[in-house]
Amino acid sequence: MAILHGIISKMSGSVGSLTFQNSNGMTIVRERITQIRNPRSQAQMQTRTKFTNVVAMYRGIRPLLNSGFESKPNGLSDYNMFVKVNMQKQPVYLTKQQVAGGACVCAPYQITQGSLPAIVTTGTGQNGVTDILLGSLSITTATTVAQFSKAIVDNNPDYRYGDQISYFLVKQKVNAETNIPYCQFSAVKVVLDASDNSVLEHSSGFASIDGKVGHAGNDGDCAYAWVHSRKSDNKVLVSSQSLISANSILTEYQGDIAFNMASSSYGQSTDIFLNPGADSAGGSSSTGGDDNGGGNGAGGNDTL
Repeated sequence: MAILHGIISKMSGSVGSLTFQNSNGMTIVRERITQIRNPRSQAQMQTRTKFTNVVAMYRGIRPLLNSGFESKPNGLSDYNMFVKVNMQKQPVYLTKQQVAGGACVCAPYQITQGSLPAIVTTGTGQNGVTDILLGSLSITTATTVAQFSKAIVDNNPDYRYGDQISYFLVKQKVNAETNIPYCQFSAVKVVLDASDNSVLEHSSGFASIDGKVGHAGNDGDCAYAWVHSRKSDNKVLVSSQSLISANSILTEYQGDIAFNMASSSYGQSTDIFLNPGADSAGGSSSTGGDDNGGGNGAGGNDTL
């Protein structure tokens, strides 16, 4: 603060970062605080470091998820919805350097949201089994779409001919040279058709396990899901589904250690440790402080 005399003492108001105030015949000048937000607070760093993997996953799976979110508020896209629902999931943290290298870690993100009954999956890791009953059908390399369709419709009241069952697979890979994780995306769909005598496309996601549709084989580190969809009055209805994680490296990118590494790569959080009520991750301690990983090309079809 300073007290001014002379001609300049007639000034009032603000100029740049300075504020002039007249009081008892004197002019007092103070410097205004032009920025009060901390761009590297704990909360902001958590948002920044977990946002990047959500976006990387959407970028890879996007061509396969047109109309994946059935009811979107006005002004929101599938991208907006994907980010909105998955920013609430357990965070996956990537460093600035990993993001620059095209990093992506497959996690159990939600990929669809809609009004059809969800496909319930039991089992963990590679052993996921759906609640889609097959009756007496045992799927082989000779099973036709018509045979598969009849088994589904006859044994599951929520399914009808013309519906589609899609299987999504995200394989986790790691670049051998850069050690940066990346993902490969693919999907297979089957439209239930009693007259389609073509052979059912071979896929690890269309296997018969204990009389139900399930996952068979070994896809390595991955995440996968099945989605039920139906066209109704020119609108696509979908079941709400999340990926099932069978990814052994996922935990390396979660938790406090992963967050601290990611946060440090952007510039350490500048929260004041002794300030009561400052943003905090909830813990009792604190720390001071380009080759693309691989093709993120998506295979399969681009509609549900």
